[in-house]
Amino acid sequence: MNASASARGPRRLLLAIAAVAALAAIVGAYFAGRAGAVRPDSHVRVAAEAAAAAEPAAEIWPTPIKGGILPAPNAPLKDHFAQLQARANAGDAAAATRLVRDLDRCNRLRGAQWRNAGATEALTSRSTEGMTAAQLRTYQTLLEAMELRQQREREERAACAGVDERMLASLTANIAQAARLGDEQARACYLERGPLYDPRSLIRQPEALRSYRASAARLVETGLAAGDWRVVDLLQRAYEPGSTSLLGGLLGADPLQHYRYLKLYRLGAEAHRAAELDRQLAAVAAGLAPAQRAQADAWAQNTLDAGFRGRSTDGTAPGWEACDF
Repeated sequence: MNASASARGPRRLLLAIAAVAALAAIVGAYFAGRAGAVRPDSHVRVAAEAAAAAEPAAEIWPTPIKGGILPAPNAPLKDHFAQLQARANAGDAAAATRLVRDLDRCNRLRGAQWRNAGATEALTSRSTEGMTAAQLRTYQTLLEAMELRQQREREERAACAGVDERMLASLTANIAQAARLGDEQARACYLERGPLYDPRSLIRQPEALRSYRASAARLVETGLAAGDWRVVDLLQRAYEPGSTSLLGGLLGADPLQHYRYLKLYRLGAEAHRAAELDRQLAAVAAGLAPAQRAQADAWAQNTLDAGFRGRSTDGTAPGWEACDF
């Protein structure tokens, strides 16, 4: 299971990169002209001209139950989708968070079923003839792990039974809504991937890129105000010259901004990450004037003191997955 879990992040990253390449023409059409790129630290507010552009066509939802309890864990999503959606649309943060995680689980389920079926077949068809006692113990452990994985899959199939494409197509819009309502994981995911998290929905609704452009600056500002280190890490990578991220396409390459956010990230880092971050900072600083570096260093220290707590590297280990719900 550990090997499967560790491999999942790189596969999802490769899929995201492929999606970016396939949709480059669409992205370019919306993000052309970086001269007008939004600088989150300038407090420029983008008018929310398309705040609901990524939403599906208008539908009639039930009256949300205010203050209602959330469905039990593993409750069938199809039975609660309409009410959770209505509550999320009405600003219920807990309902929005639950809806995103249930939709994401069901969205991943089909791919997981194929992978698990192949792994199960490979394991159960393996002959134990000639295995040593130690190998047999290892094999038994793998069988037990497989049974646990199959049990979890059965629970997920039951929870996702009846969930249709219309429901799954709302995932990206619901990630955006959960992000707006303060879900930190959803905020990081939406800033990094936006509508590219589900390229199928972007094909159907290319206007979702306008919604991303209208929402990103506000999400960055609220993340920084909340002392969210994930937002800092996303920003330092987005501003780095050569960045191919969606957020980088919106903000534009900027060595000075890259240095500022990398410096802030470095000030909050654990000791074992310091040396590598210092090397990165030195490489960026070589292209800046001394006055620029001094100003950026002061900004980073002041920003750290103003509202950031804990270690920047605690939840942002190398290769961390912004959309790991």
